[in-house]
Order: sequence, then structure tokens, then C-alpha cells
Amino acid sequence: MIECNPSQARQYQMEIHKCVKCPEYFVDNYCMIDDPTSRAWTPFRLWPAQRETLQEIASHRLTVILKARQLGLTWLVLAYTLWMMLLNPAATVLFFSRRDEEAVDLLKVRLRGMYDRLPEWFKVKFFVTDNDHEWHWSNGSRALAFPTTGGDSYTASLVVVDEADLIPDLAKLMSSVKPTIDGGGRMILVSRIDKNQPSSPFKRI
Repeated sequence: MIECNPSQARQYQMEIHKCVKCPEYFVDNYCMIDDPTSRAWTPFRLWPAQRETLQEIASHRLTVILKARQLGLTWLVLAYTLWMMLLNPAATVLFFSRRDEEAVDLLKVRLRGMYDRLPEWFKVKFFVTDNDHEWHWSNGSRALAFPTTGGDSYTASLVVVDEADLIPDLAKLMSSVKPTIDGGGRMILVSRIDKNQPSSPFKRI
């Protein structure tokens, strides 16, 4: 947080209010993504299909997203995560991926990169914990990264399972993690298709 005069404070509060009411406004105006084409962080300007997907995510507790490469859908889920942690504290977000390093990449590289590029007045006061597997903020929100084991001892506001169709035992993971959101949390499964598993749990879902 930064010090500001009363006029700036009112302006910032108005912007925060707009973002609270509309995740799309927050993403379109304040989020940046690492563009593989330009190899630089660029503003996340939502395509119409991305905007519709974000509205679906915000409207439903359980969401399954079938993606192709370069559509920005994992980034979209991360932007929604950032919105939730900033503007709906104290949120607890659990990230799962098939390998530990991939889960850490979601948290430590991508989500952290989006946060670092926010305006200073939008950021939290300090971090309680800041490592590869846990990011705990002063507003009470936290994000934790796991491989496909662990995480079932938490009560989650949001669970994100990335590349769900590539996880060898998705059904076991789901049965373990689903109870963490039964108190009113959300779960998002996002994945491209594994063509070697025509009857996988992800495709059945």
C-alpha cells in the first residue's frame, strides 16, 4: 500500500469498487500476462470468448474448461484467482497439477507475476508467508501449491486443477479434494485433451 492524498484515495476506492462488482473489469484493466509471442508481460485484454468464460466461472461453483494451447484460459483462471484473493479475502486457493514443479509455476511464477505488476495502491500491506508452496497475505488470503497429493486438510474458497486430463488418477484426487470446497467453495478443472485416454475421468466429467 502507498500513501495518497484524499482525492487519490477516493479515486482508488472507486476503482476497487468497480473491480469488486465486475471481475472482467479487474482483469481487463489491471491484469498482465506473459505473452509467449513477444516474450514480455502485456496487458490482458479479454477476447469475447474469454469474457464469457470468466462470467461462467464467476457464476458457478463447479467449472470444467476444455482448452487448446495459446487461448489464455489458464491465465484467465489465474486472473480470477487474483481477483478473489485481493477482493474477497480471506480466500484460500489450492493449486493442483500433475507435477510439483508445475503447481509451483502456477503460484510462484504466473500468479506472482500478475500480482507484482499491479499498481502499488492495489497490493496488500505485507506477506505473512512467501515461498514456493505457500503465499499468505496480510489480508488473510493465501494460495498453496500441491502436486496431485496433499491439500485435503484445508477448507478452500477455490480449488484449481490444471491439466486435469493429464493427471494419472484424477478420480482419486477429486474424491480427496472435493470435500475441501463443500462449505461453499469453488472448483475449476482446466485441461487440454490427452488423446491416449479416450475414457478418462476428465472426459467423463
